[in-house]
Amino acid sequence: MSLRTPFFLLGLSSALSLPVLAMSDDPSPLPTPIPAPDASVSIIAIGDAGTGGEGQYKVSQAIEAVCAQKQCDFAIGLGDNIYDSGVDSVNDQQWLTKFEYPYANLSFPFYMALGNHDNSTFGGEGLNNRKGEFQVDYSYQADRYSDKWTMPARYYRFDAPLNAEAPLVNVFALDSNPLAALSDLNPNYLQLPYKKQQAEWIQTQMASASAQWKIAFAHHPYVSNGKHGNAGQYDNVLSLGYVWRDFLNEEVCNKVDLFISGHDHDLQDLTAVDTCGNTEFIVSGAGAKTRSFSDADRNHHHWQQESTKGFFRLAFEGNTLIIEAYTVDDSGEATLAHTRTVSK
Repeated sequence: MSLRTPFFLLGLSSALSLPVLAMSDDPSPLPTPIPAPDASVSIIAIGDAGTGGEGQYKVSQAIEAVCAQKQCDFAIGLGDNIYDSGVDSVNDQQWLTKFEYPYANLSFPFYMALGNHDNSTFGGEGLNNRKGEFQVDYSYQADRYSDKWTMPARYYRFDAPLNAEAPLVNVFALDSNPLAALSDLNPNYLQLPYKKQQAEWIQTQMASASAQWKIAFAHHPYVSNGKHGNAGQYDNVLSLGYVWRDFLNEEVCNKVDLFISGHDHDLQDLTAVDTCGNTEFIVSGAGAKTRSFSDADRNHHHWQQESTKGFFRLAFEGNTLIIEAYTVDDSGEATLAHTRTVSK
């Protein structure tokens, strides 16, 4: 199996079908269409969810209830999609038990990023990135259970609203795993060449991305008050994740409005930090599991919650972004625990 070339997604043929794909090699800016005055985009952000256990089902039940009352256009999956060590093929039964069945009642697409557990041999070490290719391949599987799963490449871009000529939001799905810890020995995923490849791709995409809002998402955080902590010192190990931190510093910081990640099993709405310009941060890794903070004051925050399941909803309406955080109790009931409005 060869490493797939990342693609730029131009649009969707329908809300639940695989996007039309086209190469984007020309970085020249194009005339910018103006979004419709009533343009809006609503996104569910959920990570670290793929357990197949009761917690995943309860969070899915809560999302279903919220989205029955409010607009939800699609979800972004923030990695660790299939615990504990990803899938072994496109026909692995875990597709059903840890994705398709838990989200069977949700009718929108899921745009997915890869996590360390998705690229592992022994349950989370993240050093077998070849396994992540099965999650890309599943997007192209003709006989899969549903069309919800969308991961056309390990990193990719799409624009929203999904069927609009003039986008309101440019969305960048990034691949943090080869850069976030030790280097995979497979030459396709060596850290510095992989960093250079992904950097060249996002530079081209940024040059043609002209929507009013820009967001990026991946599995590993830039900053976090959870167990794993900040990039460059993950798990209190000096320099762990420094290649990923440098990639974000160079290619993402101050170029997107919001960077969204998982990895830590909690909920955080974090402020911008000096090293990353005006970019703000969300950690939404409580899609099935919970964990307490390791240092609740490590980074400044607008709001955060440990030891509870939950998810975020991001509602873009013209020049306004409404950030909502929902906690989910053991019965599957969602509570709106935090809301914040950003204008630009």
